[in-house]
Amino acid sequence: MVARALVADAPQLARVGLAQPLPVVDTWGAFGGACFAILAATIAVASVALVVLLRSIANEESHVRGLAICVVSAIALTGAAAWPFVFSSDAYAYAAYGEMAARGLDPYVLVPANAHGASIDAARVQWHGDFPVCVYGPAFVVLARAVWAATNVWGAGAPIAALRALAALAFLGSIPLLARALAGVEERSKSLILCAYGLNPMMLWSVAEGHNDAFVLLVAAVAAVVFRSGRTATAGAILGLSAAIKAPGAMFAAAFGLDARFMRKDTLGTLGAAAGLVLAAAISIPPLLPALGAVSSHGRYLPMVSLQAFIGIGPAIAIAVVLLVNGVWNVCRAKREGFALIGIAIVAALPNPYPWYALWLAPLALAGAPSSAATALYAVTILSVLRYLPDATGNMTVGALALAALGACIPLVVLFAAHTMKKANAPT
Repeated sequence: MVARALVADAPQLARVGLAQPLPVVDTWGAFGGACFAILAATIAVASVALVVLLRSIANEESHVRGLAICVVSAIALTGAAAWPFVFSSDAYAYAAYGEMAARGLDPYVLVPANAHGASIDAARVQWHGDFPVCVYGPAFVVLARAVWAATNVWGAGAPIAALRALAALAFLGSIPLLARALAGVEERSKSLILCAYGLNPMMLWSVAEGHNDAFVLLVAAVAAVVFRSGRTATAGAILGLSAAIKAPGAMFAAAFGLDARFMRKDTLGTLGAAAGLVLAAAISIPPLLPALGAVSSHGRYLPMVSLQAFIGIGPAIAIAVVLLVNGVWNVCRAKREGFALIGIAIVAALPNPYPWYALWLAPLALAGAPSSAATALYAVTILSVLRYLPDATGNMTVGALALAALGACIPLVVLFAAHTMKKANAPT
């Protein structure tokens, strides 16, 4: 309601963006800062409510049913969809890739200048020229093509709205599947996991923006149910194949393989994950080669809002390597904290940790709980909202970038402090 009241009196700078099928807050100056402030305040209030709920569950040994979490998540997603703007242009690119594929064009190369269409042209306007080449797996391109073919008759906004709705349904569908996969787990622990997963405010906002990571989560949840049924090799293969949607699926499969090998001594699970990854690579790499070539030849490595931007690329990568080695070592010693450390290492190694990365960082945090590393990584998912600030205003000042970079830096400081206190309190 506040956001809609704000855009009713938007300045001319934002009028072009607001005229688009899905307005995206992008270089809107002070007005963009006000839009961001509304989102940041919303995420802050929702996060406080979530922490209160989690503490109540932990302290009172109560539990929350998966259906209730689904209902609350659905209400939150509906509310997020009602906002008059978002902060990411990715949904435009998704729809454009669908149109390109449907028209026989290769989404893994730059769209030809003479190619036009409702979704292609809308993406060009939104991206201020040529939109990026597709870097997603062919499974997602097939989905985008089907959605575009079914909805494009209603204009450029329809495929975008449909993709956003499907992402929301995928996320909502993953919640009862996760609840089923957790059958037999102690009720309090199960409630904590489901609430931390299904009610994470940045995950909900990212899903509402339509990010395709939600489809990977749905496949991962299916794999979790298959694993619970005792078919570990099949579960691993399903996780590996999820990389044909988007690269984070490979991370989930690798984590599953490590868990199977070192924590459950289940060689079949590891082999299944490896087989799924090999098949996903065989499906995805050939069509992706042109996109990878375009990125390598025309892309720039430019850390802007990250640990790398805050302390330098070299020191950040060194920290990432230390955390990664430590994380893998912990997993090999059957310590679940290792998964969270691996997640923090990934954040440290990223030049720009975007908010929607919460959709695959939060599961790593939950896999590594309970630990200080898991708490720190979960905090990253919430604080990632700060990444939207510089893009929303278009003001890439040192102050704005430093503020946004705190989203990655503060959890690392918390992790270091917790580790120091743990060593200080250890018996001699």
